[in-house]
Amino acid sequence: MKREYKFLILIFLFNAMSFAKPKAFTANVMAPNLVGQTSDLVKNQDQWAKFEKDLVKMKELGIQSISTHIWWSIAEPEDNKFDWSYYNKLSQIIIDKGLKWSPIISFHSCQKISENCNIKVPSWIWSKYKDSDQIEDPRDLKFVSFDGSINEEYISFWATDIVAIEYKEFIQSFINNFNKLDSNILEIVVSLGPSGELRYPISELQQSKPQAYSQLAKQSFRSFVKSKYKTVDNVNSSWDVELKHINDIQPPQNHSFFLDKGYKSTYGKDFYDWYNNSLTEHGIIVLTTIIRELNKEGSNFINTPIGTIIPGSIWTSKNDNDRFSELNAGLIRSSDNFWKNENKASGYEYIISSFKEASALTKFDKLNIHLTAIEMTAPKEMKLDGTSDTSLAFEISKLANDSNLGIMGQNQSVNVLGSNQAWDNIWNAVQNGNYTGLTIKTMNDISENPLAYDFYKWIIENMNE
Repeated sequence: MKREYKFLILIFLFNAMSFAKPKAFTANVMAPNLVGQTSDLVKNQDQWAKFEKDLVKMKELGIQSISTHIWWSIAEPEDNKFDWSYYNKLSQIIIDKGLKWSPIISFHSCQKISENCNIKVPSWIWSKYKDSDQIEDPRDLKFVSFDGSINEEYISFWATDIVAIEYKEFIQSFINNFNKLDSNILEIVVSLGPSGELRYPISELQQSKPQAYSQLAKQSFRSFVKSKYKTVDNVNSSWDVELKHINDIQPPQNHSFFLDKGYKSTYGKDFYDWYNNSLTEHGIIVLTTIIRELNKEGSNFINTPIGTIIPGSIWTSKNDNDRFSELNAGLIRSSDNFWKNENKASGYEYIISSFKEASALTKFDKLNIHLTAIEMTAPKEMKLDGTSDTSLAFEISKLANDSNLGIMGQNQSVNVLGSNQAWDNIWNAVQNGNYTGLTIKTMNDISENPLAYDFYKWIIENMNE
């Protein structure tokens, strides 16, 4: 079996010999969501032993850093009462093995059965602001969907300006606790939404709906429309409706909007302009808050690279309605009229522009974009030429490079690590898209999968020649 792997890698090498390398490349792996967090003492010890054993193997592989989540609810179980003991232990073990640490400041929840993960956003946050003058409904800190269902994966983006102090206090405590480890930290990644990605919550891709039905969201939408149209008469004329008052403005109220392509109407375009704008404003607020704290006088993290994550798994290479999930994730705007555009990956300019704005506002030039599902978005036959913009991996890379932002990739699922085609796609994107780093999850899966281990080792060796 080992001989077959080596043969496949030789073929891989032959197909890639002429590709140009980016100037710098970092190879990273993701650690398990939690290590040794169990009441079973034996199981606890076994997990830590396995973790240390895998770290040694990752060092031999040529890995530079280990990414670990810093879950908000674990580090701050009570308001302003921080407990860094678990992360002190975790980071020190990584550093003692001669590896860099890349912490992910995870303000999101992790509730994935497949990953044995059940970590929620801190429970105290939902009640802390219930008496705030800006909060009319206790659900305003949460995402509310079309059918009234509640999502608690991340604090609602329309409440970001209200709760931004929480993000600020958390990163201040992080700095105070880990200031002496600055030289051992390769990058600090900031979670900006569900699964750490800058997007709205999405469940079933084919049945996705906006998350814009809380009172705060509705108020924001009305303010956006009023700012654009000034009067309700102008709204009626543009939308071809008969509203009596500005307060009558609502997010889509019936299924026909979604079934009859209402998102292509003037109203639909305005709605998704606002929806995307709300997402990018949230990203800018959180990013600028974190960047400024990390680069303040007294912090040893000045100029430490900072990472953000955007999803690649929601994108599809098909046209028209298949981009609807991207709309409801807030990633693109229907006003761009890209439905018949040959570039099936267009529309991400606003997301990338928001990162560029955060960089400009803070005068910080070491901001990296991490694109997930890189194995899904870079078909083998595509290169950095006229056809490459039909792949999200190449489109995001171009936009990032044009904005002087770093670009890195990571896989979406561990299930692809045994796929030759997936590794071929990853290599193609890294080479032809000028990606400067790659994070593979998880460390356990790389360690236990000979094919994945060999492919990653080959990529590392060739990228660092």
